Amino acid sequence: MKFWIKTLGCKVNQVESAFMQEQLLERGLEPAESEEFADVLVLNSCAVTEKAYQESKKIIQTWQKKHPRLIVLTGCSAVIYREYFERLAERQGASKILILNQDQKYELVKFLSLNGKSFVGVEDTWVNNESCQPMILKNFWSHSRAFVKIQDGCSSRCSYCIVPLARGPSRSLPEELILTQISLFLEKGYEEIVLTGIHLGKWGEDLNPKRKLTDLLWKIEEIMEKYRKPLNLRLSSLEIKEIDEDFFTYAKVSKFLCPHFHLPLQSGSDVILKNMNRNYRAKDYMETLMRFYCEFPLATLGADVIVGFPGEGKKEFWETYELIEKSPLNWLHIFSFSPRPGTPAERLAPRVSQREIKERVKILKELFTKKRDSFLRKNINTVRKAILEEEKKDFIKGLTDNYISFYIPKKELPSFKKGQLLKVRLLEFRDGFILAKPEEDEKVMKAGGSGKEEGCS
Repeated sequence: MKFWIKTLGCKVNQVESAFMQEQLLERGLEPAESEEFADVLVLNSCAVTEKAYQESKKIIQTWQKKHPRLIVLTGCSAVIYREYFERLAERQGASKILILNQDQKYELVKFLSLNGKSFVGVEDTWVNNESCQPMILKNFWSHSRAFVKIQDGCSSRCSYCIVPLARGPSRSLPEELILTQISLFLEKGYEEIVLTGIHLGKWGEDLNPKRKLTDLLWKIEEIMEKYRKPLNLRLSSLEIKEIDEDFFTYAKVSKFLCPHFHLPLQSGSDVILKNMNRNYRAKDYMETLMRFYCEFPLATLGADVIVGFPGEGKKEFWETYELIEKSPLNWLHIFSFSPRPGTPAERLAPRVSQREIKERVKILKELFTKKRDSFLRKNINTVRKAILEEEKKDFIKGLTDNYISFYIPKKELPSFKKGQLLKVRLLEFRDGFILAKPEEDEKVMKAGGSGKEEGCS
């Protein structure tokens, strides 16, 4: 039998899909060349936005027309919209669609027989609130960088967010399991490790005894030191209230931490932040962001922004715009507000019209393009550590430690190895792309700054 796995949403989903793939391979199934040739189709779904849910529905409906032996649905949409998909499964027959909760995905092969004719019953337990499912991956298939899940769930209860309902409260993987996974990936030859979780900064709070993320980072630093070669360690996302002096102490001396920090903003209006149940004000965000900029002036500093949250008038929107404009942010994920079932924000009013949301998104995207272009030009003629990601017809695509995508002409780098870490000089910003060349002997530009950047004391 052949299988195909499609993954929507976050990096955590990607890790979990990789684990499901290993399960299927170990039980003798083969990966299909495409979904057209698969006997078993697996969708690891997302429900963070209405768009993600609609995409999940569309994929399942499209797959039904292909008449595979089995469709497996798991992930956040399978939990939040369980009743809809169960009705769909009933119409198709129990042997055609199998719905698994977040924990059952870790035992995928337990829920289907390899002859494809019978399937065990699915238990009526949908989220494990007690612990984070342990798993060790032998490989991270088809990726140039290895993602390591260290935590699951979220306990923050932002008013717009469905994740606590879909994944339960924050739960940490034990330190020894994380370090084992990282060591395994490094032994496999991966040269960049990406730490990921639903609420990364909460790692360790539920362990006994309690731990901090920086405790884990220092341990990872020790492991990477043993390899005596350049390596990258990247963090997926951090909340500003979880960043303290211990973190900056680590970040400033780490030999491996990438100068790439994603710090969710959501809104620049204190009124909207309060209604979102975020635990900071706009000035708190700016203070922390400026600290990052002064320490790491060539870092990519990214943020999530929600446009059109209920009650966001023109005043609140332009407060967000002005904060971003004046800030050193140079990367944005811009989301249109979509009410999620069961969240407090679903009941909030007044709603912003879709027409107005669309216009505001356009305005922020234009600002983002302007700020990103300025940041890329600032990096021209610098030398960076970089991972090679993909070989194209005439170019090799890569990603720098400070999260800049670039292209190297093949003639400059005749031998390509996916996932290889090397030094590159960023040469030219042309038509939205950065051209680069390998630099064997140059020192990498240090992540830290002089403290003399604009706005730094």
